[in-house]
Amino acid sequence: MRVLGILAAAFASASASCDPSKWTPPSNGVYNTSSRVDPNKLNVHLIAHSHDDPGWLIGVDQYYIQKVQYILDTAVEELVRNPDRQFMFVEQSFFQRWWHQQGSEVRGIVKQLVREGRLDLTVNGGWCMHDEATPHYIAMVDQTAYGHQLLMDEFGISPRIGWQIDPFGHSATQGSLLSQGVGFDALYFARIDYQDYGHRKKNKDLEFIWRPSKSRGKASQVFTGEIIDHYCPPGKFDFGNNGNQIQDDPTLHDFDVCDEVEQFVNNAKMRGGASKGNHVFIPMGCDFQYDNSLRWFKNMDKLIHYVNQDGRINVLYSNLSYYTDEKRAEGLTWSVKTDDFFPYASARDDYWSGFFTSRPTLKRFAQVANTLLQQVRQLDAVYQSHHSSALVALQRAVGLVQHHDGLSGTEKQSVADDYALRLNDGIIQAEKELNEVLFVIGEKEPYHFCLLANTSVCDISTQNTDFEVLVHNALARTSVQTVSIPITHKSAEISVLSGDGNIRNKDVFVALPVHPETKVAPYSFVFSVELKPLSTTRFLVKQKDAVTEQESISDDNVKVNSENDDVVVLENHLMRAEISKTTGSITKLANKKKNIQIPLSLDVAYYQAFQGDGPKSGAYVFRPDSNKTYPVTGSRADGLTTTDPMPDATMVELQTTAAINGGVTSVPRVAFKVGSWVTLEYRVNDDDEFLEIEWTVGPVPIDDKKGKEVIVRFDAGENIASDDTLYTDSNGLEFMKRVRNHRDSWNLTLHDNQEAVAANYFPITTGAYIKDSKRQLNVVTDRAQGAASLANGQLEVMVHRRLLADDSKGVAENLNETESVYDVNTKQHVTKGLVVRGNFFINVDSVDDGMRSIRSKMESQFFRPLTVYRKPVPSEVKAKVPWLTVGEFPTNVGLTTLQELSKQCLMELSTEEGVGAMEWKTTDDTYGWSPRSLPVKGTSVTLQAIEVRAFRVCFAKDPKNIGAATVIDNTDTENESTDSWDEDIGTMLQDLAEIIAME
Repeated sequence: MRVLGILAAAFASASASCDPSKWTPPSNGVYNTSSRVDPNKLNVHLIAHSHDDPGWLIGVDQYYIQKVQYILDTAVEELVRNPDRQFMFVEQSFFQRWWHQQGSEVRGIVKQLVREGRLDLTVNGGWCMHDEATPHYIAMVDQTAYGHQLLMDEFGISPRIGWQIDPFGHSATQGSLLSQGVGFDALYFARIDYQDYGHRKKNKDLEFIWRPSKSRGKASQVFTGEIIDHYCPPGKFDFGNNGNQIQDDPTLHDFDVCDEVEQFVNNAKMRGGASKGNHVFIPMGCDFQYDNSLRWFKNMDKLIHYVNQDGRINVLYSNLSYYTDEKRAEGLTWSVKTDDFFPYASARDDYWSGFFTSRPTLKRFAQVANTLLQQVRQLDAVYQSHHSSALVALQRAVGLVQHHDGLSGTEKQSVADDYALRLNDGIIQAEKELNEVLFVIGEKEPYHFCLLANTSVCDISTQNTDFEVLVHNALARTSVQTVSIPITHKSAEISVLSGDGNIRNKDVFVALPVHPETKVAPYSFVFSVELKPLSTTRFLVKQKDAVTEQESISDDNVKVNSENDDVVVLENHLMRAEISKTTGSITKLANKKKNIQIPLSLDVAYYQAFQGDGPKSGAYVFRPDSNKTYPVTGSRADGLTTTDPMPDATMVELQTTAAINGGVTSVPRVAFKVGSWVTLEYRVNDDDEFLEIEWTVGPVPIDDKKGKEVIVRFDAGENIASDDTLYTDSNGLEFMKRVRNHRDSWNLTLHDNQEAVAANYFPITTGAYIKDSKRQLNVVTDRAQGAASLANGQLEVMVHRRLLADDSKGVAENLNETESVYDVNTKQHVTKGLVVRGNFFINVDSVDDGMRSIRSKMESQFFRPLTVYRKPVPSEVKAKVPWLTVGEFPTNVGLTTLQELSKQCLMELSTEEGVGAMEWKTTDDTYGWSPRSLPVKGTSVTLQAIEVRAFRVCFAKDPKNIGAATVIDNTDTENESTDSWDEDIGTMLQDLAEIIAME
């Protein structure tokens, strides 16, 4: 009885403090939600949204079936109920699927809601919410443009707000090219470093002007906002996840309007106190919310009704466009940020810099698929097959994997497998489309991709003694490329069947299998070829066992020299490298043209992952157990027993792959087995100033129950006085300056040596470099990775991760990738740790020319030549049409995309040189840029530094005049040019190539 008395007294006290008579519920059951902006109060904009990952813990299909279809179904129903309600939906990969499943009645309703702005599709609008650390800018633009095109086609709308709330850090490319560059008026996100966030919140600086491009400056700035307390609602106002409901029936004992209003007003005032002006917004939604939209909207109706009755603040249904317009109208002054937001840390020892490298094979596969998409599109546009719809599967797969829990490597293994399956299915369709294109110009027999050629697997070349190879150069400039083909014979001949490709060198080498126990081609046929811009050449390769001295087409400028017992020298007329026979490391690297030589070492080592209490290394987080690295020669590989001897720390098995056909090697290479689970192969390619290094890593040993994070470290020591500074690319576009233990926007606090390692790792998509006042060391990579410079003269890149703990970021799965390998000896499949193979390209250059060389290699590495294979065909069924040849683009202008859009072609050009590459200092201490432009038949197009511009190339309908074209600059649609050319397609594209030229 005494307990009941105490409870009764407590209830009476609560009832007295919350008088139900103070609140006026609606007499007709309809809450007053019609409020608009009040200039005399703090205005709180409620942004109803659902954050829907197209793949993370389960696949995109499962998320759609289990959640997203009901989110859109019920959200539309609830918007119809109340004309004040608004709802924002972002991911077009989900919306387009739902849209095409609806009947005419629902479509009509949706179109009306979109016209009214109440179903807001003008936020982001991409196929997904892409990651910002790991994608290439071409893929970012591609997936964004694809979603925007669908919205324009179906609703006549263009997104105007960026919404990147879940990516783990934010790139300069996002802040420039993917914001102002795609027409966004503002950009909002929810993840910045916890130290940065604290400073900004304290100083009312969570909204600011972001101007991240040194080259573009104000031309690419964007109003930017960091969301207070993440993208979910505060506490009890998450009406989906925590089950809380506003109880406003005064006849019931749990009437809680007073408490709900008080908590909401206090939270809103906190947000107002951390913001400038009289407007704040609160995100009302979270991951996969609104599958029961009634629950959300009914409670928000009540919240607006009662908070506005209270009168201290003004609450309204809103959208981000309206909010942004109101912020702009206040006429406030904003600070300017010029750096980016990498790496992201959510707490002490919790740096999200591991995902820069996580799932390295998926990262590579996605880049290969993206390149294939651009190449097949290009051929489709040039030869007008009008089958570009066949590329939709690959376009969607490449777009989908850019998702911030896709390419990032932060999804569950089953979801990563699903992304890879979609890419593979898309590539199969792209192969069919490629053959449709070639059929148009007379190629009747199909070609096939060999995506595993780098692992010595290709059915066409290993099952046929003779075969044809078609090589397409997607670059808009002449390029010398090296092609490697798996073969089964010790010798091979090659000849040109059509096209004007010029064979320069050829050789046969012993292949290095990824898995020694598997059956693969024993040899690699390697040839270098000079290819004209956008040109295609067809070759015939004939294998044979007999070897003659006359078969080599060797160039005396390219050779291997082993006269010194301690080193192997690889060189051509542009560069020279010395490799230690004892350690397998580079010892010297030289640029012959510039007469520059530096001592240089290469080490393969690993950090041991932290697995104790607190943050751990996982799919997202990089946290080593110390700042120490361990040599790979000191670790046991999978399959070794305790009785096997450990590899000697200095033991390196030298395997030279000198040409079998004797004489001077034209594409010299030498390979080393380092320890038991790392192989390094060094190559010097024809007419290439870069040394190519093929690395094979794995299976990473875990018999000691410790996770490992493998790095390759280049060390020039004091020979490059890099002044604590590293330069990393931003999504393959502009380079960012990284100063060790420093952030431009705030004073960085580091708590221990381990944290100093993770905090100085930055994402690279295509390359990085260090430099001093004279020399620059360039490293170009073949996929997204993490990179750091932890000492002057050093540059290290993380290539593989195998971890035995989860980092507690939601995926709830260790990053321990394995693969099934068929052992030809035991005739059984064996599950082993994942083996990864990749490539670096390194060179040393002068500071004046260093940017030119790394830019050129980044472009040529991304657009490696398209190579396809088929059995030999009789001459009577070969193409009778000559291949296309066009003019050269300037070295600083790239052709990023050429694709067919209906009866037109979309052409995207980019300048990839920053201001720092060609600069003149002006009187105001800023840098000037000399635009690249040249009038062509009355049309002048200008590209500024680090700019991507798109043009429509319109082909005439008259079959007698198929080369006529109109160039429309999409950046100035009010003044369309109507100049045309009465020339063939080749000449037309040659003119287009000459639109942008050096002054």
